[in-house]
Amino acid sequence: MNDLIQWGLAVVQWIQTFRNPVFDLFFATINFLGEEDFYILFLPLLFWCLHKTLGLRLGVILMFSTYVNQTLKDFFAAPRPYQVDNKLYAPFKTTGYGIPSGHSQSTATFWGFFATQLKTRVAWIIAIAIPFFVGIGRMYLGDHFPQDVLLGWMLGIVIVAVYAWIQPRASNWIGAQSFALQIAIAIIAPLALFALHPTIDTAKSIGVLIGFYAGAPVEARWIRFDARAAWLKQVIKFALGLAILLALRFGLKAIFPQDVVLFDFIRYAAMGVWVSIGAPFVFVRARLAQKMTTN
Repeated sequence: MNDLIQWGLAVVQWIQTFRNPVFDLFFATINFLGEEDFYILFLPLLFWCLHKTLGLRLGVILMFSTYVNQTLKDFFAAPRPYQVDNKLYAPFKTTGYGIPSGHSQSTATFWGFFATQLKTRVAWIIAIAIPFFVGIGRMYLGDHFPQDVLLGWMLGIVIVAVYAWIQPRASNWIGAQSFALQIAIAIIAPLALFALHPTIDTAKSIGVLIGFYAGAPVEARWIRFDARAAWLKQVIKFALGLAILLALRFGLKAIFPQDVVLFDFIRYAAMGVWVSIGAPFVFVRARLAQKMTTN
């Protein structure tokens, strides 16, 4: 066991000396904010019901951050605390490699960029508080060493800073391109990333990127749904859209062979297409959403 792992294990063991039922519940609950399930719920809600543009922007940075995290995990191939010390409290026992912490990185990325767009004090407090408590929770729950969490936070901050600078320029450039070229970019750029590191995990994030963002120009050109609606329609929209999204996620998983890169790619791409094109089309046809006259 190297010195860094020994130091990290000592920190995790010390954090777990504060264990009590209240902290167990708190950290298990806030841990959900860094889970894939949370983003599957929140991003469609944002795109369908609250703010289409922000949903599009957040989706790009989150999926790219996820891809970077998965690639670095495989590169470092580092263990998790509970794998080093089986006496640790570890109720979830997240599989896969440890460093960098995906929960820490994704929450720093997601809420950090969210704050750059809202530019309010409350948004910045949330952008600091959620990654902080999620990161502490990952150590408390025995799934990550402090070095995993620190690198996850750092990567999230760097990705947000770079993306916040690039995004307006990239959006203007892409918006000026032809319809066909926009779709081509949305397919080719993620595929290039996938070619660099083709795994089950990266197949999911890249599949979502292609499905959702290849569909975005189609939605903008022919569907153009308005995310704003009366509250009852919003509830129906989200419930209907989410029901089919989950049916695709779990239904295709049951049908497709397990642990095959191609099929996980198809499954998540289908989910992305449903969010960007399928659900908006249904919303407009069912008169749950108005069609915008301009983009």
